[in-house]
Amino acid sequence: ELAEALRDAWAPVSETLSDEEMAAWVDWGLAIAQQAGRSWEAAREYFRASPAAVRALPFVHLKQWGYWGNALAEESPAASGAYFRASPRMVAALKPWDVPEWAQLGKKLYGRGRRSGVLTTRYFEVSGDLMSVLSFSELQNLVGMMEKVAERSVDEAASFLSLSRDVLPTLKEDTRSCLSLISSLLGREWQQAAGCLEVVGEALARVERVERSRYLALVGRVAENGGVNVPSFLKDSSAALGQLDGYVHVHVLNMADSLSRVDHAVVLDYLKGVPYVMRRVSINQLETWYETGVAILKENPEGGAAYFKGESSRSEEVLEKLSTGVELGRVKEVMRLYCRALSAEEVEIAAHQAEDAQGKGWVALEKMMAEGATVYLPPVAERFGNKEDNFDWYKVVATHQIARMEFETFNYSRLRQPTQFENRLMPTPSADDEDDPQDDRAVGLADFQRFFREFDEGGLARDIFTAAEDFRLDCRVKAEYPGIRRAYAKVQLQALDERPRMEELPAREAMMELLIRLSLEQESGLMVPAPFDKFAKELWNIMRLLSRPQATVEDSAEATWRMYDIISQVSNQSVPEEEWEQGDFPDEQTGSQSMSDDEWEQLMQELMEAQQQFGDGEEQPYESPPQVDYRGEFKPELMQVISMLRESQRERGAKGETISKGEMERLLAEANRPVTNPPGVDPQRRGMFVNDLVKEVGSRGAPQGAIQQTTMAYDPSYDEEEQGGPLEIKEPASFLYDEWDYRMSDYRSRWCLLREKDMSEGDASYFSATLDGYAALASQIRRQFELMVPQGLQKVKRQQDGDELELDAVIEAMVDKRSGSSPSEKVYVRRNKVQRDVAVVFLMDMSASTAEAIDESRRLADEWDAPDDPLEYMFWLRSRRGEGMRRSYKRIVDLEKESLVLLIHALETIGDTYGIYGFSGYGREN
Repeated sequence: ELAEALRDAWAPVSETLSDEEMAAWVDWGLAIAQQAGRSWEAAREYFRASPAAVRALPFVHLKQWGYWGNALAEESPAASGAYFRASPRMVAALKPWDVPEWAQLGKKLYGRGRRSGVLTTRYFEVSGDLMSVLSFSELQNLVGMMEKVAERSVDEAASFLSLSRDVLPTLKEDTRSCLSLISSLLGREWQQAAGCLEVVGEALARVERVERSRYLALVGRVAENGGVNVPSFLKDSSAALGQLDGYVHVHVLNMADSLSRVDHAVVLDYLKGVPYVMRRVSINQLETWYETGVAILKENPEGGAAYFKGESSRSEEVLEKLSTGVELGRVKEVMRLYCRALSAEEVEIAAHQAEDAQGKGWVALEKMMAEGATVYLPPVAERFGNKEDNFDWYKVVATHQIARMEFETFNYSRLRQPTQFENRLMPTPSADDEDDPQDDRAVGLADFQRFFREFDEGGLARDIFTAAEDFRLDCRVKAEYPGIRRAYAKVQLQALDERPRMEELPAREAMMELLIRLSLEQESGLMVPAPFDKFAKELWNIMRLLSRPQATVEDSAEATWRMYDIISQVSNQSVPEEEWEQGDFPDEQTGSQSMSDDEWEQLMQELMEAQQQFGDGEEQPYESPPQVDYRGEFKPELMQVISMLRESQRERGAKGETISKGEMERLLAEANRPVTNPPGVDPQRRGMFVNDLVKEVGSRGAPQGAIQQTTMAYDPSYDEEEQGGPLEIKEPASFLYDEWDYRMSDYRSRWCLLREKDMSEGDASYFSATLDGYAALASQIRRQFELMVPQGLQKVKRQQDGDELELDAVIEAMVDKRSGSSPSEKVYVRRNKVQRDVAVVFLMDMSASTAEAIDESRRLADEWDAPDDPLEYMFWLRSRRGEGMRRSYKRIVDLEKESLVLLIHALETIGDTYGIYGFSGYGREN
């Protein structure tokens, strides 16, 4: 191999070197080959690299190049071989006089320990890649860093070199800033340097390109003060910046830079809090929020840190003043009462989560049943420039969804006749159609499912029905609740502004978009394809009938059938620009409700002729229009199936039976199956949604009276006071509370999560047994309470009539009469019966500490192996009940229960009402 390498290199080298120089060149190779047992491999690489070296280096520098290769071969043939393999790229990248310097750097690394040969070899292997982004001086600086690392671990230094080769070329113009940061870390926290290098590429990718150097400088300044995990800082801070628009980064980093000079430890909290703040305020308002936080930080470091984390109530107050949006958390209770007032149902309000959006819309479909509903609203409403309009937007969204319950959208029946159409074009269902023995899938189908199966294009039919029914509901809401008309009109105008331009749509999609705009009550500027102008007016004539207060969901279904007949005949092909004209949609109603079957057939014939004149252009696939934002996704067939399942589950549960999971999955999947998968919808996610529904139906379908308890497992991490940040409500019947922090002299905002649930009834015999056991004490307490019973009668003075005269009032009346004034006629005293009206609430501590024994001496001897911790003892006791274990001592909670029995007995004696609440918790999240 060595001879072959020499022969291959001879010709190109001899073109440049003289005979004397050739002899010297061969001698150098021979000297390298004779250094050690396998140094001939280094000599082979020497000859292979020689053509490139001869072309790039004058002979004097070529001689030095060979000399250093020989010196390396004397120490390590492997390192010398790596040196020669890297030479073709390096001699092209370096100045001739820098080549010996490059070799000497590697030679210096060799003396760093037993495995320094590995480090030197790695250095030469990565040099070519590093020189693609580094200058030679920067490479020297990097080697200096490696020497510092090698003093502690040669293997770490070799790994660091490999990591540098992989990362630095990706940084391009930011390489110098990164090296500066790494160099500063190596001087203090060398363990973090490798971790920093691992994440810096990913971190910088999230930062606006022109701001990356400033960002790295900020990281370095924060790291200078110590106490910061730099890799974690890079990950978290860049993740926060990645949530912001690129043009905002310069302003955010300017503030972070100033903040680092006040308190470097707060910079990360500030950066992580900015995305939340920017969702509520503008960039100009961000500066006001920032300056307030800096002022607090200078006075109270704890309070300032909590402010920038978004944990203090002061931060929330400032944001509330600055922002124009409305947070759901602040109006949730008002919205809940509002929805309950509209629907007379137990409605809950919850924040709409993006990951739960598929198939649910604003209202959680799986919860919208007779026993109540959960209305999902966005966490923040910021469609408008002021809080009043944004709050109105919340009201309109909730009102429209509640209207589907109140005005019986989901009670649709194909057997009921429409009220606004004189003749019925939709096929009347037959008895055979309702129960087809040949189609086992038809068993249990909801009326909406049967309705949509009547159409050849179910997706188009669903789009038409959605627009028609939403229009009926909007008109009904504005008729029933005049107070919301103004807000409704403003939200509808905003929704119209977000609709696509009709002129850019193909014909059928344009007619569908026209229908949606009509449902939003657009009064002017509606463009229609000229050949279909007459039929667009007919769509409006049909739609207008649904605005009447007497219209029902069956009318929406009949209107859908008629409008489907029109729109489905329009081919979905592009409309030339000259074919568009402004439509005329009069307010007065004409035609459709009195059309006979023959007249309708004539209309359809005219439509076919118009379509033929329109031409035979390229037909495009039909795509459903984007949803109207305040209406949400609408799947009535799914709602009916869920309602049927729950009703069946209750009936079967009363008999001790149940619906199989497979049957529920089949029915729900059938109802949730789309006609076409919308873009971006993961079929697996849709399957997960069906599984969620199965769980929900199953949990709600237990027989009445069955006891279901939810036990929250104890998690010690919840007891950590500083863990996490502000919490979020992710389920109904949950509430957030602020908590005072004495160190920051402020409330921590949204710091404690309370989950509310109804407890099952206890054993009535316990109540009687307690009264019997404390009969004397119960009698004493009852006597004390009876002393508070009020008098039977109470004097009510200054009445126009009564049992006797009131002396003071009579005197005042005589004085007024003598002085010429009109005397008062209210001079009597009346005696009224007064009934005591007092309500008492008891809050019972049920936390783990109440499991402690009141008298430790009363434990049985065989219980002394029990744990001392009260919570652990409770679980220990529960685990040993099967062994005949009996509670041989009284706990604090037992005394509480007995006291409540005695108090309640006394209250009942004097006619007071009472309520009992219990409280327990494992940390602030539970």
